Amino acid sequence: MKNILKILPILFLMIIVSCKKKDSKPEVFDITKYSIVGKFADGLPYIISIEAGNKITLTNYSFSSGTFTYTDGILKFNFDNGEMVGSFTIENGAIKSYAGPVLINTYDLVKIPATNQLESKTFKGIWQNSAYKTELKFGATKYTEITNNRQTEASYTLINNLAAKKQEVDKITLFIMMDGKLEGLHYANPIRIWGTFMKQ
Repeated sequence: MKNILKILPILFLMIIVSCKKKDSKPEVFDITKYSIVGKFADGLPYIISIEAGNKITLTNYSFSSGTFTYTDGILKFNFDNGEMVGSFTIENGAIKSYAGPVLINTYDLVKIPATNQLESKTFKGIWQNSAYKTELKFGATKYTEITNNRQTEASYTLINNLAAKKQEVDKITLFIMMDGKLEGLHYANPIRIWGTFMKQ
């Protein structure tokens, strides 16, 4: 009798665990909880935001809006009414292949983080056209850029907790987290420069 009483809690636990396994359903993959980040052929970084209602936005030195469909692991996009059309094949939460304009050189599917990945962080690196090291310090809504002892502060708009953009009438600055590094671009028509900055 004592042995039976010892075994009963174990059997009860096994029943509960097996019931939980049967009840658990596989997580549904929601493409709108992800961003695509990468670089263009000229080295400039970009971020693609995938939104509810089949809206999709490409942000780099300009902004392109469009539509998308996602069926059976194929993300098809159409920016600016057919000016840029292509697709990504997605398997197991990663991009397996890409078909589209050669403008896109690299790509990575990244789950949107719950918090701002730039806030309270400092990065150092060099802009493509500069001989001086640049230091970037990020707050919740502003960042400070220090180059050759010159310091400037600017407000930024957060994109999917992965990127920060500052837009003026004729200038755009964009920073995007990729593989633990911060990729940046400055655009002032027709000048386009990029830089890679390491976390300090």
